[in-house]
Amino acid sequence: MNTTLPSPQGPAEELRRLAAAAAPAVRARPDLARIVLDRAGRQRRARRLGKVTAGVGGGLVVLTTLAAATLLGRSDYVTVIQPSAAMMPTIQVGERVVLDKSLAPARGDVVVVHLARDGRTYDAMMRVVALSGDTVACPAGPTGRCEAVVVNGTAVPEPYLGATVTDPFPMSTVPDRMIFLLGDNRAAANDSRFIGPVRRADVRGVAVRIEDRDGQVRVVPGAPAHHGPGDSDNVDPAGQVPPAEVATPR
Repeated sequence: MNTTLPSPQGPAEELRRLAAAAAPAVRARPDLARIVLDRAGRQRRARRLGKVTAGVGGGLVVLTTLAAATLLGRSDYVTVIQPSAAMMPTIQVGERVVLDKSLAPARGDVVVVHLARDGRTYDAMMRVVALSGDTVACPAGPTGRCEAVVVNGTAVPEPYLGATVTDPFPMSTVPDRMIFLLGDNRAAANDSRFIGPVRRADVRGVAVRIEDRDGQVRVVPGAPAHHGPGDSDNVDPAGQVPPAEVATPR
């Protein structure tokens, strides 16, 4: 039994030999073998490229998704929307407030705190009036009204309140790692007068600027000066609006 082995010069030479053998019966182009091999090679490369492109494309999608997920929520700046009248007239209902999550709260700062009350959790926006170790009170004057909040024996000027009146409340000392908060709208805010001091660790961010419904930006009145986000800073957009909280009827 005779066995014909492929030419040692490879498939191209073998195709040429077969074409030459068939020449008396078939008239073929002399470069047919090269054309066939080139076409087959292109098809194999196209299939490989398709697989690689699909893999790379999937990888890009995953990386883009991960990058977006990594950026969102990782910025120092986040936008919130004020849902209640508790901070009027300083912050109107529906205005946007940019918070800096990296700042430590100071007296006069407006902050957002995460609270847990009556079996549920919510975010509230209020002003820091006193820090750990401070004494705070709103003593009644000769007319029975409180003329000013007093912190560590000194009356705190609050021109941003306008005509808002603060009902008297007794002196207390703010415990360690806690802060005492008041809403600027003292008649509508469910603040530390009712819920007590709040843990400093529950502060979600310090307000650095306010944006009204027309897009006009202003600083937070009565608060220490803070740098807001620059053009190159990422600012997380406003999320779900938290429920409004008002003072508990007494």
